[in-house]
Amino acid sequence: MFDYSCSRRQFLGFAGGIAAVAGLGLAGCSGQTTTAGSTGSAAAGASLSGTINCGGATSFQPLVEAVANDFMDANPDVVIAISGGGSGDGISGIVDGSLQIGRSDVFAEEKVDDESQLEGLVDNQVCIVGMGPIVNANVDIDDITTEQLAGIFTGQITDWSEVGGTAGTINVINREAGSGTRATFEAAVLQGAEVPADFTPVAEVDSSGTVVEQVAATEGSISYVAFNYYETNEGIKALSVDGVEPTQENVESGDFNIWAYEHMYTRSDEDEATAAVTQAFIDYIMSEDVQSTTVIEQGFIPVSNMKVKKDVDGNVTPVE
Repeated sequence: MFDYSCSRRQFLGFAGGIAAVAGLGLAGCSGQTTTAGSTGSAAAGASLSGTINCGGATSFQPLVEAVANDFMDANPDVVIAISGGGSGDGISGIVDGSLQIGRSDVFAEEKVDDESQLEGLVDNQVCIVGMGPIVNANVDIDDITTEQLAGIFTGQITDWSEVGGTAGTINVINREAGSGTRATFEAAVLQGAEVPADFTPVAEVDSSGTVVEQVAATEGSISYVAFNYYETNEGIKALSVDGVEPTQENVESGDFNIWAYEHMYTRSDEDEATAAVTQAFIDYIMSEDVQSTTVIEQGFIPVSNMKVKKDVDGNVTPVE
């Protein structure tokens, strides 16, 4: 028998692929900001119908897909088409109107050149994502320093024996330019250091899932992903950094410093034809119900759990 729920999920991926937009090479300023924790329900409110497009960062795409499936089950006349492409595509898509929701690991201010492009944007900070270095499972180190990571990702350290491992070439797998995961990692690790023009990683890939696949398949390789990808492949392992394990608790306390807000940008001036569905979905993913269940189950951190906060310039301060 034809399975209706399955067909909706297949359509979600298919329509998301159609909705994917080319990045504009964008880097400016946003309007309103909202954080998660309000009450809400997928089934609450008036009857909803219509299709919206949600694209961008792949780091929390699995979370958004899981929540969207629940939302569509409760609202059978709604389709949420989800695509990837990275944070750059998410920001460019919400700016040019091809997306109703643009996902990003970084503030929109970091992705646009012209601040006027961001007028009307609403920054919905739905959760926190921890990120960290991963290596091929055969690499025989378990901890690495921030300084060593910076040396590896700028080409200054090229052999595992230089960081306490068995001699062998370090194969760097990077995310492509425009990736919010890459921007977050480089901000925390490189801390403004320039990557030499002659440094070339063995690969630059367009999604976190591909990173995991490549690292698992490449001896001596290293890259970085969000925590929620750590358990997806036995061919990789996560490293602690400066002796601090990559755990949600250490992110919440501020002891582990590679993390970011997961932003779902919307527009305050969205077309009335889709605005109700967009806002209802945002309300749902930011509701206490979802924050206390699906967000945590998917490996993310509710904003309300954080003991520290980070601004657009990367400054980390205690939550008052």
